[in-house]
Amino acid sequence: MLTLTEAAAELGISSATLRHQVQLGRLVARLFGKTYVVTTQELERYRATSLGRPGRPSHRSAPRSGR
Repeated sequence: MLTLTEAAAELGISSATLRHQVQLGRLVARLFGKTYVVTTQELERYRATSLGRPGRPSHRSAPRSGR
């Protein structure tokens, strides 16, 4: 089990982002007192399915020729 702060550090993102993902139901975590914890299995599932997908699509397409 990892706290969201520890999990965020491992993923290279902020703990606020992970808390938001928990609130949206994209990451399953349990609340113990005032601290969310997540299993390593759930963290790996989240990494495999959610990371690397930007929030906005890139506006860059194929390089333009002639410019």
